[in-house]
Amino acid sequence: MNKKNLTEAELQELLLRMKKNYTYDAKSGRLISSRLGRAIKGKKLGKKGYLGVSCLIDKRQVYVYLHHAVWAICKGCWPEQQIDHINGNKGDNRIENLREVSGSENKMNTLYPWKPNKDTGLPGVYKKKGGYRIEVRTNRYSFRDRYEAFCHLTLLGRRFKTIDKSNHNY
Repeated sequence: MNKKNLTEAELQELLLRMKKNYTYDAKSGRLISSRLGRAIKGKKLGKKGYLGVSCLIDKRQVYVYLHHAVWAICKGCWPEQQIDHINGNKGDNRIENLREVSGSENKMNTLYPWKPNKDTGLPGVYKKKGGYRIEVRTNRYSFRDRYEAFCHLTLLGRRFKTIDKSNHNY
């Protein structure tokens, strides 16, 4: 069960319990358990890699994303839209790194992993007959130079982050 299935009264009760059970450490961006006095690690919720915490409301277990809990504790209300991690790091829940955005705005801030194409050496740029190609959604664009193609790809909204190869097996 998630917080979307709760009534307004239950959401307010959840917020009060979150404020009672956790404090926010602004330096680290972590929630600290009021009872145990240590940082909450959270549990991975879903396939997207976000961490969450659970809370009991009327004998029902409710899971809340950690970044939503930080937002609610700091702002005093639950977010009405999506919460975006500005720097793209899902583990960085400092309040200055979080912003409330619409779904389309959140999608525009997506960071794509920097995994170079084996033929071109650039992510998102593919070798085709007579040049290079990039794909953005269903549109395909052709260029003669691979660096020009990559430049256009980044101008069209794709932002890249480097992959830490120590954490991945490529």
